[in-house]
Amino acid sequence: PNVNLPPPFIAMRTFRALRGLLACGVVACLAPIASWSTSSNSEAFAAPSVQGRRLRGGALVRAAAGTVQSTRDLEGFLRPERRFPGHGAFALIRAVGILLTILGLSVFTIPFIGVVFPVVKRRDPIARKLIDRIIILWSKLSTWPFFSVKVKGKDNLPPEGKACVYVANHQSFMDILSCYHLNRPFKFVSKASILKIPVIGWAMKAAKIISLERDDRRSQIATFRECIEVLKKDTSIFVFPEGTRSPDGALIEFKKGPFSMAKKANVPIVPLTINGTGRLMPSKKEYLLYRSSAGVEITIHPTVSAQEVQDTPDTELLERVRNTIESALPATLQKGKVSS
Repeated sequence: PNVNLPPPFIAMRTFRALRGLLACGVVACLAPIASWSTSSNSEAFAAPSVQGRRLRGGALVRAAAGTVQSTRDLEGFLRPERRFPGHGAFALIRAVGILLTILGLSVFTIPFIGVVFPVVKRRDPIARKLIDRIIILWSKLSTWPFFSVKVKGKDNLPPEGKACVYVANHQSFMDILSCYHLNRPFKFVSKASILKIPVIGWAMKAAKIISLERDDRRSQIATFRECIEVLKKDTSIFVFPEGTRSPDGALIEFKKGPFSMAKKANVPIVPLTINGTGRLMPSKKEYLLYRSSAGVEITIHPTVSAQEVQDTPDTELLERVRNTIESALPATLQKGKVSS
């Protein structure tokens, strides 16, 4: 016989199922971590590819030692030349774990966004800072069990109410989650297909993320104009000028769009260097999330002021920002080639 269950009962069963999904995600993350060595001298399941260099004659000069240590720290963000057998299986489990964690946390974040959305849309139609804050918290909680994110140079961030164009290198899908650790509300310029992802796409639409059809010239022009309007209304934009993820972590060709929009909107540019995401989740391998004790590091470089943006020719501005971003990458990824 057909039995009509009361709505509260159905809601409770749904909540319990989603709560179980979140628990599975956390377990998927913690189970492999428990079996890994915590030694600071070696990377679990990864063959080290770069060795520190000794100074001539074995002498240890204090200043030089600092330089070697700095280089060694950056080399820890490189993808290893080879990985030990079985590491891929753990990476697959971790990828499933972070996905389940994101979806599990959405049980709380999506309803909250839904509740505040009508008010935010009416009172803060462009910036929608409250929704950005919810997404920032969601991103931090999602990445916390899986990898650390360190932000350097926070003093270089402009005041929160001042619009700017954040420009960063792009290595991995994890770049987006990691950049929310800046604790700044901004609007990503993202390819339109991202908005079609269930749950995540809806949240991005609610936050008024700016979408782009990369192969559609009309979409490019419309996106460019929208970015300028958003910047003029004191809302920051976050752009990956490479337009796609780097296959090996080295910088690829930069597009002029972000620099042109900064000029037209008369706002500063904040260069950022992201290290470590390519080691965690390499490009074209979004089904894997490797472990890395180095985690992710975001370096915030000194701001290029709005006046400097106006006074510097486009090609020179692009070259300057590109070289700044590249300067904080590991030495082996610094190719020194500038594209326009």
